[in-house]
Amino acid sequence: MFSFFILLFFGTQVMANSQVVAHIWSIDYPKPPEKETLLFLSTGLVLKTIQNKNIPFEIEAAIDDKREFVFNYTPERNLLSLRAAERKMTSYIQSGLNFSDFIPTTISSLSTARRYFREARYYEKESQCFNRAMVWSYEWWRRHSLKSNKILIFFTRNYIRRYNFEWWFHIAPLVNIFNEESVIERVMDVKYSSGPLSLKSWTDIFMKGNPDCPIIEKYSDYADHPYEGDCYLQRTHMFTYQPADLQMYEAWGYQKSDFILKEVQQAYREAMDEIVTIDEEESNNERI
Repeated sequence: MFSFFILLFFGTQVMANSQVVAHIWSIDYPKPPEKETLLFLSTGLVLKTIQNKNIPFEIEAAIDDKREFVFNYTPERNLLSLRAAERKMTSYIQSGLNFSDFIPTTISSLSTARRYFREARYYEKESQCFNRAMVWSYEWWRRHSLKSNKILIFFTRNYIRRYNFEWWFHIAPLVNIFNEESVIERVMDVKYSSGPLSLKSWTDIFMKGNPDCPIIEKYSDYADHPYEGDCYLQRTHMFTYQPADLQMYEAWGYQKSDFILKEVQQAYREAMDEIVTIDEEESNNERI
């Protein structure tokens, strides 16, 4: 394991600096007259750095093996320092379930969906969207046997630079609802809304100018076109935790067919400050 420190041009801030542990998902180098290099973290956060040299080669090499770092940054998301975090062993589960095999529940009415929305817990703290979405999806499944989807919005690099935007993705539960003899989709984002929202109403919360976000079928439709347009939407099932799941499914066929114990526990710790235990009969090879 190696560690190093990066010195930046801006002075060290003494107030309200933050720290996060994550791996670097990708790097966006500036094009003149831009000066800031953007670091896209696995948590969705976008950090900024201005350096007299490029990001060290070791950092770029660490992207491929998903090496984690401890990032210290200012309230303006300017990177102050980073160091390599302790390595953790990561394992993935491969199952035979394809996304097309997952059939989400259709909630009986809009009023029932609103009731589910109101019962969802929200803890007033800064937390990561994928952890909140996991807690809400898991608790609806435990209480109501609700098999929900999730929706991701990916923000393009042009949009992030144009508006100094803080995130490169956001995720929330997505449900099907029987309403007036048809089935509609509604986003259940308890932090950012007061009830179920249509996809367009939900994206308008985050998108300046309210552009339409095209729906993509696979992660590479965004990853291969990061500068085109402003945003993309991708549906997935409730077991998806982070964009890495979508990338692994497309690249290697790794697909989740159940909740993963360690991910649910991590979600409760980070989003709710709770330590949860699962009965042994509910867990099988770290799957709930």
